[in-house]
Amino acid sequence: MRGMIIVLTSVMVLSGLVLAATFSGLSSRIDANREAALNASLASIFADDAASGALEFEELDVDGPTIYRGTTGTGEPLGYAVRVRAQGYGGTITMLVGLSPELDSLLGMEVVEQVETPGLGGNITNESFKEQFEGLDADSRITWVKNVEPDRAANEIQAISGATITSKAVVSGINGVLNDAFDTIRRQAQ
Repeated sequence: MRGMIIVLTSVMVLSGLVLAATFSGLSSRIDANREAALNASLASIFADDAASGALEFEELDVDGPTIYRGTTGTGEPLGYAVRVRAQGYGGTITMLVGLSPELDSLLGMEVVEQVETPGLGGNITNESFKEQFEGLDADSRITWVKNVEPDRAANEIQAISGATITSKAVVSGINGVLNDAFDTIRRQAQ
């Protein structure tokens, strides 16, 4: 009995050490992959508005939501991207929502990280869902509808069938952060 306890304790300690060493060794790679995903999402939001050339992103040093300013390589403003975190069905959803330089319309939405159910809530990464946010009025609340055609003039998007919780989380997260983002950007501009 005593020998079995020693063996099990040794296995647990060794397993813990291997896990800690693996995490420590891979943490820089994980951080680099997160940074690459963020930059790809930022580039995707502003890609249609950039006539050509390089895009530049600057994180604003502000209290409140994390906000990035997008510009062309020549300094022409493309807009802002606001980081949004929402609690979905499977866990935290991290998104970026693009705003026009005038703060009057959404440029789009990109999902940076999510752990929603594949084939259901995971469909928030599909272009057909994300493109619904392009051109919506940034000053009005976004709402979601099911089983009817969304009215773009009313700022509606079509919820994902079978993933209402995830769709609601995305919309609520965006609505919840936009007013704070507007105030923060306007204060920064003064």
